Amino acid sequence: MGKKSAERNARLEALRREQRRQERRRSWLIYGSAGVVLLAVLAGIIIYAVLDNRSKNETHKVGYVAAASKAAAAAGCTGVVNDAPRGNTHVAANETVSYDAAPPSSGNHDADPLPDAYRFYERIPQLRIERAVHNLEHGFVIGWYDPKLADDQVTALRAAAENAGNRFIAVPWERGDFPGDKHFVLTAWDRTQRCATVSEAAIKEFVSTHANPNAAGATWDSPTAAESGAAGGTLNLSPTIAGTVAALTAGAAPAPGGAAPAPGTSAAPGPAVPR
Repeated sequence: MGKKSAERNARLEALRREQRRQERRRSWLIYGSAGVVLLAVLAGIIIYAVLDNRSKNETHKVGYVAAASKAAAAAGCTGVVNDAPRGNTHVAANETVSYDAAPPSSGNHDADPLPDAYRFYERIPQLRIERAVHNLEHGFVIGWYDPKLADDQVTALRAAAENAGNRFIAVPWERGDFPGDKHFVLTAWDRTQRCATVSEAAIKEFVSTHANPNAAGATWDSPTAAESGAAGGTLNLSPTIAGTVAALTAGAAPAPGGAAPAPGTSAAPGPAVPR
């Protein structure tokens, strides 16, 4: 091999080495950049998961307040509060529970919930609040109205109850007035939203969000309806609604806008039956 051939081969070998070095460098740059991007994506996913989990944990804590929707705010409603658990023990049918919240969103209650055949209950003596609280544990939403809710608002509530679905019941509260000039209150188990006026849209939103909650909610700091999805109670309303039991148990059809009167009586006020 001549001197020129040797020099040419040496140059070619040097060029090949440089080419291989540049190819390795490009590979490192490509793989390194991809690795950096992948690490950034993984870090982003981890950070998002941590923040999302922290946010969810916050929304499940007692005392957390979910902002009122546009419809709820227009009705003068507060946000939805996660209430502290107040018990769930059954009490005797003649036992009165002294609730520390007006109205309660959980607590000890009658073993027999209110019938879900009714969507609206009039202001009737002896209506057992304790039965309505059991409905909450079954995943119902109760729309409570106090003695100061104006008549036109009661009329609006009666109409709204007809369209709120079969997991909503409107119930009068006769143990005083609600605080803060909020005379209509929506509750689900351990959830409360207080409103100045009745809004069908706000009721439907609350029902959609909080009725029949997932049983997994029972593990939250603020539990959610451990008996979610269960039905309402029996149609034996005594002593819940005076003067209507005989007609109901005899299978008489309720009168329009109220329960059927008992035999031998005039039409007594009773709950509307929006069917």
